[in-house]
Amino acid sequence: MLTYENFVSVLLGTIERVGLNIAYTQELLDTHALGRSLSITCLPDGVADDNGPQEPPLRAVVAFRWSPEFTVFSLRGGDSLDNIERFVDERLFAQARSGPSLDVEVTYHLPLASNQQRDLSALALIAHAVQELHHSLVDDDDVLRVDSLLSFGSAGAVRVQNVTALRVWSLDDALYDSDLLALTFEELCTELHAMLELLNTQFGLDDDQSPNGLDALPADRRYLNPPTA
Repeated sequence: MLTYENFVSVLLGTIERVGLNIAYTQELLDTHALGRSLSITCLPDGVADDNGPQEPPLRAVVAFRWSPEFTVFSLRGGDSLDNIERFVDERLFAQARSGPSLDVEVTYHLPLASNQQRDLSALALIAHAVQELHHSLVDDDDVLRVDSLLSFGSAGAVRVQNVTALRVWSLDDALYDSDLLALTFEELCTELHAMLELLNTQFGLDDDQSPNGLDALPADRRYLNPPTA
């Protein structure tokens, strides 16, 4: 199995070859269980991340979690699975016969104009439009899952806080072969790049359409580069 450093190196190399517009990356380490997670935020071509503390309204986030079992397996091989139930994450133990598997998630965050935030009837139309755009890029039956977060004010007013679309890439054999992993990431990054451009064409907001107010600001944004960058 490839190590975490190998895995991230292949991903970053593919991102560079495809020419994705990277806004920032974030790498976190669980100091208790020693798991790692990495997320990479991408923007449409020509769009700059210049909104200060506010997240770019249209963005795609590539993210995965590297559990501590993966590190053990990548460094010590199959023999390390004998007592794997002692580790924190049980997902690898459940798949011990075939080896580990890892999901890479691509989440598209869609911008919402002020009027769309107050129009619940528009949600189904937005979801259908996003899925149709994705169908124009892929031949398989993989469908983007579109999610929305609603908030309810004290006066009973309903507001759409955000709309996201999720695409999951499950990696199995590619975890053992850097060439196969590079091909998988090539497909992932190429699709992501094309999807972002389509979303920007159909859903991109002008400055005067962007929602204003303190509730548009996220909590904390951190800008960290992975050690293999």
